[in-house]
Amino acid sequence: MKRKILIVVAITGAVLILISQKDLYSKFIPAASNDSPQPEPVEQTVSVNDKPTIVSTKPDPLEETIVAATDTIEITFNRPLENVGEFKVRIEPEIDYKVELSNDRRTAKIIPIKPYQLGTTYTLFIGTETKFDGIGRWGEEKIYHFRTIKYTGV
Repeated sequence: MKRKILIVVAITGAVLILISQKDLYSKFIPAASNDSPQPEPVEQTVSVNDKPTIVSTKPDPLEETIVAATDTIEITFNRPLENVGEFKVRIEPEIDYKVELSNDRRTAKIIPIKPYQLGTTYTLFIGTETKFDGIGRWGEEKIYHFRTIKYTGV
């Protein structure tokens, strides 16, 4: 009986090795393939008269979410920002962070220089003075609240 089990295990192992070496696994489980086609990004058309709006955040949703102490927060707009200096953002309680813009300047990444304090609630303000290409000042304020996981010890 033990011999039959060993033979079945050996054959199963050999088959799995062959499948992985021949890249046959992706034919049986399509989700595991890295070659699966990715959806094309949808180009959002914005008219000259459209006012700037936030189209997405990361994490999503950002409001009342829990973030890791080193998470980067991303805010994506429907229009490009003028430049990194014109993205008027502040975080309370105050922390050290830097801001980077994507190549199309529609996504602002807020990157903490030091980790957020654990167990703390933060408020992120995007100010009215934020400026967009072709529009100028945003004229609105957006506020998000997020928190970090509370450390309870080991």
